[in-house]
Amino acid sequence: MKRITSLLLAFVMVFALVPAMALANTPSFWDVPKNHWAYEAITEMAKKGIIDGYRDGSFRPDEKVSRAEFAKIMIAASGVKMGDKWDIDQTFRDVTRNHWAFTYVEYAKPYLTGYKSGSSYYYKPDQSAVREDIAVAMVRLLGYDQSKTPNLKLLNKFDDEHKISNNLRSFIAIALETELIKGFNDDTFRPQNAITRAEAASLLYRAKLDEQKVVFPVDPTKPKPEPKPEPEKKIEIKDDFSDDQLKKWKNDKGTGSWATYKNRVTAYSNDDDLVHYLLPLNWAEDKKYDEYEMSVTITPENSKGFAGLFFDMKDDDAKIVYLTENGVQIHEMEDADEDDTDKIASVSVKMNKSNTLTIKVKGDSYTVYVNGKHIYDAQNQNLDGARLGLYLNKNAVKQIPTKTIWFDNFSFKTKN
Repeated sequence: MKRITSLLLAFVMVFALVPAMALANTPSFWDVPKNHWAYEAITEMAKKGIIDGYRDGSFRPDEKVSRAEFAKIMIAASGVKMGDKWDIDQTFRDVTRNHWAFTYVEYAKPYLTGYKSGSSYYYKPDQSAVREDIAVAMVRLLGYDQSKTPNLKLLNKFDDEHKISNNLRSFIAIALETELIKGFNDDTFRPQNAITRAEAASLLYRAKLDEQKVVFPVDPTKPKPEPKPEPEKKIEIKDDFSDDQLKKWKNDKGTGSWATYKNRVTAYSNDDDLVHYLLPLNWAEDKKYDEYEMSVTITPENSKGFAGLFFDMKDDDAKIVYLTENGVQIHEMEDADEDDTDKIASVSVKMNKSNTLTIKVKGDSYTVYVNGKHIYDAQNQNLDGARLGLYLNKNAVKQIPTKTIWFDNFSFKTKN
């Protein structure tokens, strides 16, 4: 069966940017020692004349590849004959006809990933191609997306699987199953890491050994729709605390003693060392929804506050957002028994007799609202904890039911 020569030639066009003189039968590079993780792949590819080194005897294994160069790779791999650029409609706002990679990008769309903002598409040609990009391209070049069913459970072994773009998860699962790409020894996949020449050599090496024919689209300007993972079922939970058994909550997994009274709930504890009272919501934590929001009404009874919500909880760490008589406090809690917390923000807000606290989480950002008013937001957060629920500080509770804080009208919902 023929080897995937088009794929190999494609990578030569980009990675042999500064070719060296013809290498010996057993090539070696001063910056690729024998204990380098990709040594075998690099030397084999160089021996076959697929990826050359540089004139100074180096291979530069850690040099990164741009997304524009990546488009050129895919065109060479597919063997598509490109037409005149003036006959092609522009798809991406940031890759105009004047861009050197315009034709490559437009004809390589079946294999590439892009970005959508509103009704506009962007390619981001100068950014580095990342690991999930090349995994998708390899799967589509080899036709595996048409012939194989993804086993998404393979992604669960990676601690950072939540960083894999949602629409690419099925491709990554296929790439892993077919050993086109692998994870790292620390149980991470690093989907957003830039692809390097060494990684490209390794991927080439695996593709070369997998001697299956490549299936390409008939018309690469009209790619088949990218398969989308099955959307998770939308979750919506409301509680007016009329159920004194708190069946919508994981009371046994919380801290402190939680009790209802007249369709409201509060907490207390006889443990003097316990500082933070937590009542986790009983929901599908394992699904790791990318977007959700929760809201609760908080009413103090002869108390100065210190009640709110917690989220992003993993192990004993959680973000806590609570109201005081003067505003909103946002902290990082490391242990329910420890009084000290790391302050993230403090915002002065005029409080009413009763106040509604809302937290909205979307991807790696979250936003805090009080009585419908935007109070605080944070971006680029590592929000990999799924446990969330009600939060109460021991300083809020003096005597039930006359000196405490009450929660009511809780709601939680996810978005697909």
